[in-house]
Amino acid sequence: MPLSRAWRATGLPIEAALDPITTALTEHGAVVITAAPGAGKSTVVPLALAEVVEGTVVVLEPRRLAARATAERLADLLGEAGPGDSVGLTMRGVRETSRHQRIEVVTEAILTRRLQADPELGGVGAVVFDEFHERSRHSDLGLAMALETKAVLRPDLGIVVMSATIDADPVAALIGTAIEQPPVPVVDVPGRAFDVATHHLDRPPRARWVDAMVEVIGRAAGETDGDVLAFAPGRREIDDVVRGLAGRVPADVVGLHGGSPQRVQRAVLRPGPRRVIVASAVAETSITIPSVTAVVDGGLLRRAVVDASSGLGRLETGHATRFAADQRRGRAGRTGPGTCYRLWSVEDHRHLDDATPPELVDGDPLPVALELLAWGDPFAEALPLLDPPPRHRLESAHAQMRAMGALDGDRLTERGSAAAALPLDLRAAMVAVRGDAASIDLAARLGRPDRSAGATTDLLRRLDRPTTDDQAELARQLRSRLGRSANDRRGPTDDADLAPLLATAWPDRVAMARPANPHRFLLASGTEVELGPHDPLVGSPFLVVADADGRPGSDGSRARVRAAVALSRADVLDRLGESVTWGTEVRWETRTDRLVAERVQRLGAIVLHRQPEPDPPAEAVAEALAEGIRRRGLDVMRWSDGAVRLRARLAWLHGEDDRWPDMSDDALLDRLDQWLDLRSVSSPADVARLDVRAALLASLDWSQRAELDALAPTSLDLPDGRQAPIRYDSGRPVCGVRLQKVLGVDRHPTVGPHGAPLVLELLTPADRPAQTTTDLPSFWRGSYAAVRADLRGRYPKHAWPEDPLNG
Repeated sequence: MPLSRAWRATGLPIEAALDPITTALTEHGAVVITAAPGAGKSTVVPLALAEVVEGTVVVLEPRRLAARATAERLADLLGEAGPGDSVGLTMRGVRETSRHQRIEVVTEAILTRRLQADPELGGVGAVVFDEFHERSRHSDLGLAMALETKAVLRPDLGIVVMSATIDADPVAALIGTAIEQPPVPVVDVPGRAFDVATHHLDRPPRARWVDAMVEVIGRAAGETDGDVLAFAPGRREIDDVVRGLAGRVPADVVGLHGGSPQRVQRAVLRPGPRRVIVASAVAETSITIPSVTAVVDGGLLRRAVVDASSGLGRLETGHATRFAADQRRGRAGRTGPGTCYRLWSVEDHRHLDDATPPELVDGDPLPVALELLAWGDPFAEALPLLDPPPRHRLESAHAQMRAMGALDGDRLTERGSAAAALPLDLRAAMVAVRGDAASIDLAARLGRPDRSAGATTDLLRRLDRPTTDDQAELARQLRSRLGRSANDRRGPTDDADLAPLLATAWPDRVAMARPANPHRFLLASGTEVELGPHDPLVGSPFLVVADADGRPGSDGSRARVRAAVALSRADVLDRLGESVTWGTEVRWETRTDRLVAERVQRLGAIVLHRQPEPDPPAEAVAEALAEGIRRRGLDVMRWSDGAVRLRARLAWLHGEDDRWPDMSDDALLDRLDQWLDLRSVSSPADVARLDVRAALLASLDWSQRAELDALAPTSLDLPDGRQAPIRYDSGRPVCGVRLQKVLGVDRHPTVGPHGAPLVLELLTPADRPAQTTTDLPSFWRGSYAAVRADLRGRYPKHAWPEDPLNG
């Protein structure tokens, strides 16, 4: 059914391109739209599509603020009071929809959840991926899943990808390949951006960043007449700048971020008294804040990063990308000419990264792995993705899921499937699926963490604090999905069992206190974290760390624990017994220079118990010795003169022909097990007695051993039947020989697989250098005469023929 209400024309540039857009969609089933900021794509395109497709047009927006702004603008163009009639709005905790809606604006996670629940997307006529350039995991996965749905189940499903700035050709080709067509059409629409004068300033030190922002915002407010939009990386910096501006600018000062109350988010989208709006990245794209004539860009960007070594997520603040800077600058020119002030120089701008990597590539692999498993393609081998997630990151996530009981082989367990259906991070969801009041309450607090200054680190103590509105709403949703009554009450038994329950959800985050420092804990993943000086959890033998901030640094800093519970050794052994292992470990101890063998009980990197091992396996001894050699270097072995000379010959041959083995330190250490047999060695002292020369020879294949002396000879045959040694220690084959010994030699000697000239050091009768040459015939014809004159004067008793070849 087409859209029943006529929508009000906007006069925006996108309207001129609606015919080719709708034609491309109806004829090819998909279209890619590139439209400059201000073109009107986010609002006008969904209205036009709703007139030509059957079913609802679902519009994905990357952020809640953008979703709210888009839905309200669409409703306004239809003459409606707001979402809930022809236009619906769905995002976490918000559902303003109707049975007869023709357009529904959703945040990105909503689509992937719907596709998992209903791959046919019943009732949906087209899906619009707005601001696709942001490349969140939900937009990439959502597009890939929707394309599979279109290819297999719903050929009538329309796919529209839109962005202000994106390389459209790869996206068009990807869509075409997925639906077995040539690349789908690309429609490029110019924007209606006004001129923006740009001023680059000096980048301030981080310690003075807030002061610099306050100063430049004050300047912008004094030099321009409209609203000022200033960009800060996150909530803390926004609050600091807002406080710094108090009483200093002739305007209302408003902070805007993803956690701002709905009334604040709605207010900034409407005209009002003059304002200074200090915003996070939520204001970069998809929305137009009226009356903005000046932008102050602080040049910082905060993004979520997962440390692969520890599995800990963190928010990392860095320089904004060139793309983000362009988007921010464009906010000043949406409704008229504007001005942009950048807190970095023109030279700094040249060195900015173009864009951030896609979240699928370097974001948290756990939710990605969960989505792929639920979809039935664990390693994204069939999904049409622009940038598939690295396989090793997915394998790591699978290992974590098996440890927490969510995965059995390559299939989600019953608990894993139940957890995947909840609107929570998988770990918190694994707590919730136990289903009692205590676990649901704790899961809600984990899903919507309280990061206020007074929040205690101890999660169990937090259960005694009132829930926030967000936490209460999430708990209500969880109870509903798990079929639990709102009248359920926590019991003391439930609370007592929460710590072991968390250990099963975060097995890699179980941590043991360092004996020398009760503030520091070693995670099972191998990373060190620390508690604050007065933390109530100091003194606990074990923790389960649900949240930590930061990462280990080269300056000795450690991730700070933000949320954890205390755990006993008995809890660790009881709940994580399958992950606790016994094994023999042998190490080369530096202090005593001897091997130490032990039976060790471990939980990942945590050592729970040690005891001596009197008879370690030979393989473990060999591995320990090899590791000791790699750590200390090749000098722990005794290199005879013969071994040194052989290594030099082989190194030179490798430079001539890479079929010969690399003899550098790094290469020899990397392939230690290929050329050094340590199976019969039982101690570091034995290592020093190894015959290194024999080991190097034995590592050559039979053809190399047969060719070695011919290609890299150890001596040069002289005319008188004697031999002169050849050395290779300088990286070149060099032979020192008395000049008189090569009189009459008319061809220069060569060595190696390609006939490289031997470097001849021609010596005096006193074995001192007289000349060096790599072309003996040329020497005879050229500089020999001068050398002969010198040597005749110095050594008159020796014969120095005038003709060196026939004298």
